[in-house]
Amino acid sequence: MGYDVQIHQPQLDAVVDLQGSPQALETWVESGLPPFPESPNSATTRDGLSLYWIAPERFLLRSSIENEERMLDITQADSAPANISLVLVSDSFRFFKIIGADAGEIVSTACSMDHHLSVFPANGVSYTNIFGIKGLLIRIEEGFEIAVESSFADMIADYLARATG
Repeated sequence: MGYDVQIHQPQLDAVVDLQGSPQALETWVESGLPPFPESPNSATTRDGLSLYWIAPERFLLRSSIENEERMLDITQADSAPANISLVLVSDSFRFFKIIGADAGEIVSTACSMDHHLSVFPANGVSYTNIFGIKGLLIRIEEGFEIAVESSFADMIADYLARATG
């Protein structure tokens, strides 16, 4: 049985791990970031940058790899004060897009997290198990994205290919 879904193979994106209170991070960065999400496990986007609230006082800033230098300029990671941490982690993640009418079916196969719109909203983002490994599930307009540690990208690509029939 085939699914009405497209899997876009892993892409390398620019990612900065931000740790600290939103107030301390906002004070340090001042401008250039998307607004901080209003609730945990959600995202905001502005000017090609996405900000994910993934844990208490922990955020991921993401954009296309072409914006990596811009993100480093905005975050000033090399000179951050001791009360916050800003670390470039672009090489750590690979992102897959799962789009199409049956994207939810594939996500249901990949992870057991309830991703229904009533509990995982349009701007939802959360760590979960994806085919048994830690991964990030992100709801996007066309479906979902999943991010996994780079070393697992080939395995996840294989599993997604098998899940789509």
